[in-house]
Amino acid sequence: MVEAPTPRSRFRLPAPRFSLRALFLAVLLVGVAIPLGQWAWRRYVLYRDARQYAAMQSAKNWGQYRSLAADSSDGSDSHSVDGGRGIPDDYVILVRRGLTFGCFIPRKQFTAGESALFDWYYREDGGGTFDTSDPNVKSGHGFSGAYVPGSGQSPVVKFGPFAIEWSGNGPGWGLLYPEESGDRDEETGNKGRADALRIGTTDVKDLRLIDARDPRWIYKSARTDPGLAGDQDAGP
Repeated sequence: MVEAPTPRSRFRLPAPRFSLRALFLAVLLVGVAIPLGQWAWRRYVLYRDARQYAAMQSAKNWGQYRSLAADSSDGSDSHSVDGGRGIPDDYVILVRRGLTFGCFIPRKQFTAGESALFDWYYREDGGGTFDTSDPNVKSGHGFSGAYVPGSGQSPVVKFGPFAIEWSGNGPGWGLLYPEESGDRDEETGNKGRADALRIGTTDVKDLRLIDARDPRWIYKSARTDPGLAGDQDAGP
């Protein structure tokens, strides 16, 4: 007597069959797709932030805020960074002294009087990335201000070996001044010093996408300074 097949056996699916070649190709495709996707995402974020930065700057009329200086030899008319253009919240500002590289990100500028919060990072080993899991990277949070009218003392963004004069320019905006007290190039000729304070602005928000040693970033110690690229070491 032959037994009839059970319902389960009638609907049994065939076992999948994969060749070793197909499996190898699948693994290879995944290995290529992941880094390619990461690269594409980085490019998109950089493009988005740069577009936003450009739009914010173009919407401001910085000419009305600049103090005229007839002796400016580079066409700028202000002692502040970027020829008088403001520094918006949340964008990375790079600084260096010799082979000590750092950065800070201003937050809530001019929202509580003429003051600013900022996140700061720096390293003294000549590296240019600021991953806080790296033991060479020091980081923290700071406060600059508030400015007291009539005091003659500008607020200072200060961390590690860096101290940068700052002033507010409306909610979300500030101005930076490259010369420290006692380190003004017009007065002391310090702009050629290896350990002179140099500042570089960026149009990047995500610190993970910043390498301070990238040649695209130009650091200046004063408005007359032609600038030093991130991959260049400062002279003696």
